[in-house]
Amino acid sequence: MSMKRSIALTLVAALTVGTLPAVVGAQAQSQGNGVISGKANDEVKKPSDFAVQLRDVGTGQLVATSALDNQVRFSFKNLTLSQRYLVELVRVSNNKIVCTEGPYVLTTTNIAKTDVNINCGANPAAWWLLGAGGAATAIAFGVRSPKG
Repeated sequence: MSMKRSIALTLVAALTVGTLPAVVGAQAQSQGNGVISGKANDEVKKPSDFAVQLRDVGTGQLVATSALDNQVRFSFKNLTLSQRYLVELVRVSNNKIVCTEGPYVLTTTNIAKTDVNINCGANPAAWWLLGAGGAATAIAFGVRSPKG
């Protein structure tokens, strides 16, 4: 009985160690490869009073902060892939979020999102909500029962 246990334990150990480099390689590939960058010149006239934050949607935690350069551009590098990120424009003087863009997901086939344009005036979520409200109203009026 002892011999069978030794062989089984050896096989389990060999299979575990044999697959370890592949698992570690996959984890290393999903960490630190992504890039999100873009501009905020539609909203910002004085870059020194603004910064851009990157927030992990899943955890709600702040991942990084970037100052805007003179061309009102920002960049975040070495981001974990398969995460969803929100890009937040922040006014430094009062530490308030002005607006957000995203969420953006970086994957092994799409490791960079380099054309983010922070534009507070064009909020597609607001249009979607307005459209959904209008559709709900139309359905409500369309299905009302006739009085008889």
